[in-house]
Amino acid sequence: MPNWNELLQGKDEGLYIYDLTALKERAKVLSDSRHRIFYAVKSNSDLRVLKTLMPFVDGFEVASRGEIEKIRMMSRDIPIIFGGPVKTQEDLKYALEKGVTSFNVESLFELDELQTLSVEKDCHLSIQLRINLADIESDATLKMAGVTQFGLPEEDFIQAVELIQSSNHMQLSGFHFHAMSNNMNVSHHVSYVEAACDFVKQHQKLLPPEPVINIGGGFGIDYQQEKTFDMAHFMNLTEDSSVLTLEIGRWLTGPIGYYAAGVYDIKEMHGQNFVLLNGGTYHFRFPKAWFHEHPFLVVKRQQKRSRRKTLQQVKAVIAGKLCTPNDVFGPEYYFEDIATDDLIIFKFAGAYGREISHLEFLSHAKPKILYI
Repeated sequence: MPNWNELLQGKDEGLYIYDLTALKERAKVLSDSRHRIFYAVKSNSDLRVLKTLMPFVDGFEVASRGEIEKIRMMSRDIPIIFGGPVKTQEDLKYALEKGVTSFNVESLFELDELQTLSVEKDCHLSIQLRINLADIESDATLKMAGVTQFGLPEEDFIQAVELIQSSNHMQLSGFHFHAMSNNMNVSHHVSYVEAACDFVKQHQKLLPPEPVINIGGGFGIDYQQEKTFDMAHFMNLTEDSSVLTLEIGRWLTGPIGYYAAGVYDIKEMHGQNFVLLNGGTYHFRFPKAWFHEHPFLVVKRQQKRSRRKTLQQVKAVIAGKLCTPNDVFGPEYYFEDIATDDLIIFKFAGAYGREISHLEFLSHAKPKILYI
Protein backbone atom coordinates (compact mmCIF):
# COMPACT_ATOMS: atom_id res chain seq x y z
CA MET A 1 0.00 0.00 0.00
CA PRO A 2 1.44 3.42 -0.91
CA ASN A 3 2.38 6.03 1.65
CA TRP A 4 -0.70 8.11 0.97
CA ASN A 5 0.27 11.18 2.97
CA GLU A 6 3.57 11.41 1.14
CA LEU A 7 2.11 10.61 -2.28
CA LEU A 8 -0.83 13.02 -1.99
CA GLN A 9 0.81 15.82 -0.06
CA GLY A 10 -0.83 19.13 -0.92
CA LYS A 11 -3.56 17.47 -2.98
CA ASP A 12 -7.24 17.48 -2.08
CA GLU A 13 -9.13 17.75 -5.37
CA GLY A 14 -10.33 14.42 -6.75
CA LEU A 15 -7.74 12.39 -8.64
CA TYR A 16 -6.94 8.85 -9.71
CA ILE A 17 -3.88 6.82 -8.80
CA TYR A 18 -2.88 3.87 -11.03
CA ASP A 19 -0.32 1.38 -9.74
CA LEU A 20 1.40 0.22 -12.93
CA THR A 21 3.71 -2.18 -11.10
CA ALA A 22 0.69 -3.99 -9.65
CA LEU A 23 -0.85 -4.03 -13.14
CA LYS A 24 2.20 -5.79 -14.55
CA GLU A 25 2.04 -8.40 -11.81
CA ARG A 26 -1.61 -9.13 -12.57
CA ALA A 27 -0.92 -9.32 -16.30
CA LYS A 28 1.93 -11.78 -15.76
CA VAL A 29 -0.56 -14.22 -14.21
CA LEU A 30 -2.26 -14.41 -17.61
CA SER A 31 0.75 -14.31 -19.91
CA ASP A 32 1.63 -18.01 -19.50
CA SER A 33 -1.89 -19.19 -20.32
CA ARG A 34 -2.52 -21.34 -23.38
CA HIS A 35 -5.62 -19.25 -24.03
CA ARG A 36 -5.55 -16.05 -26.10
CA ILE A 37 -5.79 -12.99 -23.86
CA PHE A 38 -7.31 -9.75 -25.15
CA TYR A 39 -7.68 -6.71 -22.93
CA ALA A 40 -11.17 -5.13 -22.92
CA VAL A 41 -10.32 -1.46 -23.44
CA LYS A 42 -13.71 -0.26 -22.14
CA SER A 43 -12.56 -1.18 -18.62
CA ASN A 44 -9.83 1.47 -18.55
CA SER A 45 -8.63 3.19 -21.72
CA ASP A 46 -5.84 5.27 -20.19
CA LEU A 47 -2.86 5.24 -22.56
CA ARG A 48 -0.28 4.50 -19.86
CA VAL A 49 -2.41 1.55 -18.75
CA LEU A 50 -2.70 0.30 -22.34
CA LYS A 51 1.04 0.62 -22.95
CA THR A 52 1.77 -1.24 -19.72
CA LEU A 53 -0.48 -4.13 -20.77
CA MET A 54 0.63 -4.38 -24.40
CA PRO A 55 3.63 -6.72 -23.85
CA PHE A 56 1.46 -9.17 -21.89
CA VAL A 57 -1.62 -9.57 -24.10
CA ASP A 58 -2.37 -11.02 -27.53
CA GLY A 59 -4.38 -7.97 -28.49
CA PHE A 60 -7.16 -5.57 -27.54
CA GLU A 61 -10.96 -5.76 -27.67
CA VAL A 62 -12.55 -2.44 -28.57
CA ALA A 63 -16.09 -1.12 -28.95
CA SER A 64 -15.65 2.29 -30.60
CA ARG A 65 -13.63 4.32 -33.08
CA GLY A 66 -12.07 6.20 -30.18
CA GLU A 67 -10.76 2.97 -28.65
CA ILE A 68 -9.36 1.88 -32.02
CA GLU A 69 -7.58 5.22 -32.31
CA LYS A 70 -5.93 4.77 -28.91
CA ILE A 71 -4.64 1.30 -29.77
CA ARG A 72 -3.32 2.40 -33.14
CA MET A 73 -1.50 5.29 -31.46
CA MET A 74 0.58 2.58 -29.73
CA SER A 75 0.85 -0.03 -32.47
CA ARG A 76 -0.06 -0.17 -36.15
CA ASP A 77 -0.44 -3.92 -36.22
CA ILE A 78 -1.30 -5.40 -32.81
CA PRO A 79 -4.51 -7.48 -33.19
CA ILE A 80 -7.82 -5.78 -32.45
CA ILE A 81 -11.24 -7.38 -32.05
CA PHE A 82 -14.09 -4.93 -32.72
CA GLY A 83 -17.24 -5.65 -30.67
CA GLY A 84 -20.39 -3.83 -29.67
CA PRO A 85 -24.08 -4.05 -30.61
CA VAL A 86 -24.34 -0.97 -32.88
CA LYS A 87 -21.53 -0.50 -35.41
CA THR A 88 -22.42 2.04 -38.07
CA GLN A 89 -21.03 2.17 -41.59
CA GLU A 90 -18.65 4.93 -40.49
CA ASP A 91 -17.48 2.86 -37.52
CA LEU A 92 -16.74 -0.15 -39.71
CA LYS A 93 -15.12 1.92 -42.44
CA TYR A 94 -12.80 3.52 -39.89
CA ALA A 95 -11.93 0.12 -38.43
CA LEU A 96 -10.97 -1.29 -41.82
CA GLU A 97 -8.85 1.79 -42.58
CA LYS A 98 -6.99 1.14 -39.31
CA GLY A 99 -6.28 -2.49 -40.17
CA VAL A 100 -8.96 -4.12 -38.02
CA THR A 101 -9.99 -7.43 -39.59
CA SER A 102 -11.63 -9.31 -36.69
CA PHE A 103 -15.23 -8.54 -35.72
CA ASN A 104 -17.69 -9.78 -33.11
CA VAL A 105 -20.87 -9.46 -35.15
CA GLU A 106 -24.39 -9.31 -33.70
CA SER A 107 -26.47 -7.83 -36.51
CA LEU A 108 -27.39 -8.65 -40.11
CA PHE A 109 -27.11 -4.93 -40.83
CA GLU A 110 -23.51 -5.05 -39.65
CA LEU A 111 -22.80 -8.03 -41.92
CA ASP A 112 -24.34 -6.20 -44.89
CA GLU A 113 -22.00 -3.25 -44.31
CA LEU A 114 -18.95 -5.47 -43.82
CA GLN A 115 -19.68 -7.35 -47.03
CA THR A 116 -19.91 -4.11 -49.03
CA LEU A 117 -16.86 -2.52 -47.44
CA SER A 118 -14.69 -5.65 -47.69
CA VAL A 119 -15.37 -5.83 -51.43
CA GLU A 120 -14.63 -2.14 -51.88
CA LYS A 121 -11.34 -2.41 -50.00
CA ASP A 122 -10.55 -5.95 -51.17
CA CYS A 123 -9.75 -7.17 -47.65
CA HIS A 124 -10.48 -10.45 -45.88
CA LEU A 125 -12.31 -10.41 -42.57
CA SER A 126 -12.57 -12.83 -39.66
CA ILE A 127 -16.14 -12.96 -38.37
CA GLN A 128 -17.24 -14.28 -34.99
CA LEU A 129 -21.01 -14.32 -34.61
CA ARG A 130 -22.12 -13.30 -31.13
CA ILE A 131 -24.35 -15.99 -29.65
CA ASN A 132 -26.73 -15.22 -26.80
CA LEU A 133 -26.92 -18.42 -24.79
CA ALA A 134 -30.01 -18.87 -22.64
CA ASP A 135 -30.18 -20.45 -19.19
CA ILE A 136 -26.60 -19.72 -18.12
CA GLU A 137 -26.31 -20.20 -14.36
CA SER A 138 -24.73 -17.13 -12.83
CA ASP A 139 -24.43 -15.13 -9.62
CA ALA A 140 -22.82 -12.30 -11.58
CA THR A 141 -23.75 -8.69 -10.90
CA LEU A 142 -24.87 -8.10 -14.48
CA LYS A 143 -26.52 -10.58 -16.82
CA MET A 144 -25.24 -10.25 -20.40
CA ALA A 145 -27.10 -13.17 -21.99
CA GLY A 146 -30.67 -14.41 -22.04
CA VAL A 147 -33.29 -11.66 -22.29
CA THR A 148 -30.91 -8.86 -23.23
CA GLN A 149 -30.27 -6.82 -26.37
CA PHE A 150 -26.97 -8.57 -27.09
CA GLY A 151 -26.21 -11.18 -29.72
CA LEU A 152 -27.69 -12.36 -32.98
CA PRO A 153 -31.39 -13.31 -32.78
CA GLU A 154 -31.95 -17.01 -33.37
CA GLU A 155 -34.07 -16.35 -36.45
CA ASP A 156 -31.18 -14.38 -38.03
CA PHE A 157 -28.48 -17.00 -37.36
CA ILE A 158 -28.86 -19.11 -40.52
CA GLN A 159 -29.17 -16.03 -42.70
CA ALA A 160 -25.97 -14.64 -41.17
CA VAL A 161 -24.09 -17.89 -41.85
CA GLU A 162 -25.35 -17.99 -45.45
CA LEU A 163 -24.30 -14.39 -46.03
CA ILE A 164 -20.78 -15.11 -44.78
CA GLN A 165 -20.51 -18.32 -46.81
CA SER A 166 -21.56 -16.49 -49.97
CA SER A 167 -18.80 -13.91 -49.52
CA ASN A 168 -15.29 -14.13 -50.93
CA HIS A 169 -14.08 -11.62 -48.33
CA MET A 170 -15.52 -12.90 -45.04
CA GLN A 171 -14.87 -16.11 -43.12
CA LEU A 172 -16.85 -17.45 -40.20
CA SER A 173 -13.92 -18.12 -37.88
CA GLY A 174 -15.95 -18.89 -34.76
CA PHE A 175 -18.41 -17.61 -32.21
CA HIS A 176 -18.38 -14.93 -29.57
CA PHE A 177 -20.14 -15.42 -26.24
CA HIS A 178 -20.39 -13.03 -23.32
CA ALA A 179 -22.90 -14.15 -20.72
CA MET A 180 -22.04 -12.38 -17.48
CA SER A 181 -20.29 -9.42 -15.92
CA ASN A 182 -18.53 -9.35 -12.55
CA ASN A 183 -18.85 -13.06 -11.83
CA MET A 184 -17.01 -14.49 -8.82
CA ASN A 185 -18.14 -18.13 -9.10
CA VAL A 186 -15.45 -20.19 -10.85
CA SER A 187 -17.63 -23.27 -11.28
CA HIS A 188 -20.35 -21.20 -12.96
CA HIS A 189 -17.79 -19.74 -15.34
CA VAL A 190 -16.45 -23.20 -16.19
CA SER A 191 -19.99 -24.46 -16.83
CA TYR A 192 -20.54 -21.48 -19.11
CA VAL A 193 -17.36 -22.33 -21.03
CA GLU A 194 -18.60 -25.90 -21.43
CA ALA A 195 -21.91 -24.61 -22.81
CA ALA A 196 -20.06 -22.40 -25.29
CA CYS A 197 -17.84 -25.29 -26.40
CA ASP A 198 -20.90 -27.53 -26.82
CA PHE A 199 -22.50 -24.90 -29.08
CA VAL A 200 -19.33 -24.77 -31.18
CA LYS A 201 -19.30 -28.58 -31.51
CA GLN A 202 -22.93 -28.57 -32.64
CA HIS A 203 -22.01 -26.23 -35.48
CA GLN A 204 -18.53 -27.59 -36.21
CA LYS A 205 -19.31 -28.21 -39.88
CA LEU A 206 -19.72 -24.45 -40.39
CA LEU A 207 -16.31 -23.64 -38.91
CA PRO A 208 -12.60 -24.08 -39.67
CA PRO A 209 -10.65 -26.91 -37.93
CA GLU A 210 -9.55 -24.69 -35.00
CA PRO A 211 -12.44 -22.26 -34.51
CA VAL A 212 -12.39 -19.14 -32.39
CA ILE A 213 -14.25 -19.72 -29.12
CA ASN A 214 -14.43 -16.24 -27.66
CA ILE A 215 -16.04 -16.41 -24.21
CA GLY A 216 -15.70 -12.67 -23.54
CA GLY A 217 -14.85 -11.68 -19.98
CA GLY A 218 -16.96 -11.16 -16.90
CA PHE A 219 -14.28 -12.13 -14.36
CA GLY A 220 -15.26 -10.23 -11.28
CA ILE A 221 -14.37 -8.40 -8.10
CA ASP A 222 -16.12 -8.83 -4.77
CA TYR A 223 -15.95 -5.19 -3.73
CA GLN A 224 -17.18 -5.84 -0.20
CA GLN A 225 -14.70 -8.61 0.59
CA GLU A 226 -11.98 -7.01 -1.59
CA LYS A 227 -11.28 -10.24 -3.47
CA THR A 228 -11.01 -11.00 -7.16
CA PHE A 229 -12.12 -13.96 -9.25
CA ASP A 230 -9.73 -16.92 -8.75
CA MET A 231 -8.15 -16.74 -12.19
CA ALA A 232 -5.45 -19.35 -11.51
CA HIS A 233 -8.11 -21.90 -10.51
CA PHE A 234 -10.19 -21.09 -13.60
CA MET A 235 -7.17 -21.45 -15.89
CA ASN A 236 -6.32 -24.79 -14.30
CA LEU A 237 -9.88 -26.09 -14.75
CA THR A 238 -9.95 -25.05 -18.44
CA GLU A 239 -6.47 -26.34 -19.21
CA ASP A 240 -7.84 -29.30 -21.17
CA SER A 241 -10.58 -27.39 -22.99
CA SER A 242 -10.31 -26.01 -26.48
CA VAL A 243 -8.17 -22.90 -26.80
CA LEU A 244 -10.33 -19.97 -25.72
CA THR A 245 -10.21 -16.28 -26.48
CA LEU A 246 -10.73 -14.19 -23.33
CA GLU A 247 -11.57 -10.48 -23.24
CA ILE A 248 -10.47 -9.44 -19.76
CA GLY A 249 -10.98 -5.97 -18.33
CA ARG A 250 -12.17 -5.45 -14.75
CA TRP A 251 -10.10 -8.32 -13.31
CA LEU A 252 -6.90 -6.75 -14.64
CA THR A 253 -7.36 -3.07 -13.93
CA GLY A 254 -9.92 -2.85 -11.11
CA PRO A 255 -7.57 -3.59 -8.19
CA ILE A 256 -4.72 -1.34 -9.41
CA GLY A 257 -6.64 1.93 -9.31
CA TYR A 258 -7.69 4.34 -6.56
CA TYR A 259 -9.82 7.49 -6.47
CA ALA A 260 -8.87 10.03 -3.81
CA ALA A 261 -10.55 13.27 -2.73
CA GLY A 262 -10.26 15.59 0.24
CA VAL A 263 -13.04 16.17 2.78
CA TYR A 264 -14.22 19.76 2.28
CA ASP A 265 -17.10 19.86 4.76
CA ILE A 266 -19.15 17.74 7.16
CA LYS A 267 -22.84 18.49 7.73
CA GLU A 268 -25.80 17.21 9.70
CA MET A 269 -29.04 17.94 7.85
CA HIS A 270 -32.39 16.93 9.43
CA GLY A 271 -30.86 13.94 11.18
CA GLN A 272 -28.67 12.82 8.26
CA ASN A 273 -24.87 13.10 8.25
CA PHE A 274 -23.07 14.15 5.08
CA VAL A 275 -19.37 14.09 4.23
CA LEU A 276 -18.72 16.45 1.30
CA LEU A 277 -15.73 15.81 -0.94
CA ASN A 278 -13.75 18.10 -3.21
CA GLY A 279 -14.65 15.73 -6.03
CA GLY A 280 -17.65 13.54 -6.69
CA THR A 281 -19.49 11.09 -8.86
CA TYR A 282 -18.71 13.15 -11.95
CA HIS A 283 -15.17 11.81 -11.40
CA PHE A 284 -16.06 8.41 -9.96
CA ARG A 285 -19.61 7.35 -10.77
CA PHE A 286 -19.20 3.62 -10.17
CA PRO A 287 -20.39 3.46 -6.50
CA LYS A 288 -23.49 5.45 -7.48
CA ALA A 289 -24.16 3.29 -10.55
CA TRP A 290 -24.05 0.06 -8.53
CA PHE A 291 -25.31 1.74 -5.34
CA HIS A 292 -23.03 -0.22 -3.09
CA GLU A 293 -20.68 0.67 -0.25
CA HIS A 294 -17.43 0.86 -2.16
CA PRO A 295 -14.27 -0.18 -0.26
CA PHE A 296 -12.44 2.86 1.06
CA LEU A 297 -9.97 4.08 3.61
CA VAL A 298 -9.54 7.37 5.42
CA VAL A 299 -6.16 9.05 5.47
CA LYS A 300 -5.83 11.37 8.45
CA ARG A 301 -4.20 14.70 7.69
CA GLN A 302 -3.25 17.76 9.66
CA GLN A 303 -5.99 20.38 9.71
CA LYS A 304 -5.04 23.28 7.46
CA ARG A 305 -8.08 25.52 8.08
CA SER A 306 -9.04 27.23 11.33
CA ARG A 307 -12.51 25.68 11.32
CA ARG A 308 -12.73 21.91 11.91
CA LYS A 309 -15.58 19.39 11.86
CA THR A 310 -15.46 15.74 12.80
CA LEU A 311 -17.53 12.54 12.87
CA GLN A 312 -16.78 9.47 14.97
CA GLN A 313 -18.37 6.00 14.95
CA VAL A 314 -21.38 7.00 12.88
CA LYS A 315 -22.74 6.51 9.40
CA ALA A 316 -22.82 9.27 6.81
CA VAL A 317 -23.60 9.80 3.15
CA ILE A 318 -20.55 10.67 1.06
CA ALA A 319 -21.45 13.46 -1.36
CA GLY A 320 -19.63 15.50 -4.00
CA LYS A 321 -19.56 19.06 -5.29
CA LEU A 322 -22.24 18.83 -7.99
CA CYS A 323 -25.48 20.81 -7.82
CA THR A 324 -27.68 17.73 -7.56
CA PRO A 325 -28.76 15.47 -4.67
CA ASN A 326 -27.82 12.52 -6.88
CA ASP A 327 -24.11 13.26 -6.38
CA VAL A 328 -23.72 10.63 -3.65
CA PHE A 329 -21.48 7.56 -3.49
CA GLY A 330 -24.17 4.94 -2.91
CA PRO A 331 -25.61 4.18 0.54
CA GLU A 332 -24.35 5.39 3.92
CA TYR A 333 -20.77 4.58 4.93
CA TYR A 334 -19.60 3.88 8.47
CA PHE A 335 -16.82 6.15 9.73
CA GLU A 336 -14.73 5.32 12.76
CA ASP A 337 -13.13 8.77 12.67
CA ILE A 338 -13.14 11.40 9.95
CA ALA A 339 -12.54 15.14 9.90
CA THR A 340 -12.46 17.96 7.42
CA ASP A 341 -9.21 18.06 5.39
CA ASP A 342 -8.79 14.27 5.70
CA LEU A 343 -8.63 12.21 2.51
CA ILE A 344 -11.04 9.48 1.45
CA ILE A 345 -9.46 6.95 -0.88
CA PHE A 346 -11.71 4.56 -2.76
CA LYS A 347 -9.99 1.29 -3.61
CA PHE A 348 -10.68 -0.94 -6.64
CA ALA A 349 -11.25 2.15 -8.81
CA GLY A 350 -9.14 1.11 -11.80
CA ALA A 351 -12.01 -0.30 -13.87
CA TYR A 352 -15.18 1.50 -14.97
CA GLY A 353 -14.22 4.47 -12.83
CA ARG A 354 -13.11 7.48 -14.82
CA GLU A 355 -14.40 5.86 -18.02
CA ILE A 356 -18.10 5.77 -17.05
CA SER A 357 -18.22 9.09 -15.21
CA HIS A 358 -19.86 12.39 -16.17
CA LEU A 359 -16.63 14.32 -16.64
CA GLU A 360 -18.22 17.24 -18.48
CA PHE A 361 -21.00 17.94 -15.98
CA LEU A 362 -20.80 21.51 -14.61
CA SER A 363 -17.47 21.88 -16.45
CA HIS A 364 -15.54 21.14 -13.27
CA ALA A 365 -11.89 20.20 -13.67
CA LYS A 366 -11.32 16.64 -14.84
CA PRO A 367 -9.50 14.38 -12.38
CA LYS A 368 -5.73 14.25 -12.71
CA ILE A 369 -3.98 10.90 -12.79
CA LEU A 370 -0.91 9.87 -10.79
CA TYR A 371 1.07 6.81 -11.89
CA ILE A 372 3.10 4.80 -9.39
